[in-house]
Amino acid sequence: MATEGKHIEQRIVSRIIDGDQKAFAELYDIYSEKLYYFALKFLRSKEDAENITQEVFVKVWETRNRLDPDYSISAYLFTIARNTIFNLHRKKVNEKAYLEHLGHHIDFTHSKLEHDIVLKDLQGHVDKIIDDLPAQRKKVFELSRKDGLSHKEISQQLNISEKTIETHIRLALKDIRKFMVEDLNLSIIIFLLLNLIK
Repeated sequence: MATEGKHIEQRIVSRIIDGDQKAFAELYDIYSEKLYYFALKFLRSKEDAENITQEVFVKVWETRNRLDPDYSISAYLFTIARNTIFNLHRKKVNEKAYLEHLGHHIDFTHSKLEHDIVLKDLQGHVDKIIDDLPAQRKKVFELSRKDGLSHKEISQQLNISEKTIETHIRLALKDIRKFMVEDLNLSIIIFLLLNLIK
């Protein structure tokens, strides 16, 4: 009985090789349901299982000239199905990893962009406060905070005492802190105190 079945399949395969669409439909009727449940067991998605089944038969028809009637068509079909399932799994894993990476990148970029905009705005406010300082105080503050000079170096450059320099810087920082307390939230105040006016 098994031998008879094998001979029937061999004849079907031979006819498919010759382009017989009726023979192809017979093969589909014999194996489509088996392949569907085979795929469903691994994919757990009816839609994916149906797609895999269709892909297997499309591939068989497209490569029919390479079929071998002496080779088990059943083994051939399930090998194609297994490989297609494997490729689908790999594609989904790669897509998931890519989407996670993309999502993280977008979140990070968006967060960084917001951060940069806020900082630029804050720096603009601070620069305006510095610009509005009395001329000598502004000069002392910029030499200290922007140029990184020591009190001693500023004292020598401007020919004023280090004590006067300390007073100018203290008053400049007081004006900036006043702006922050009145107009900014606590997290930004802390950030600025640590990064902008240290």
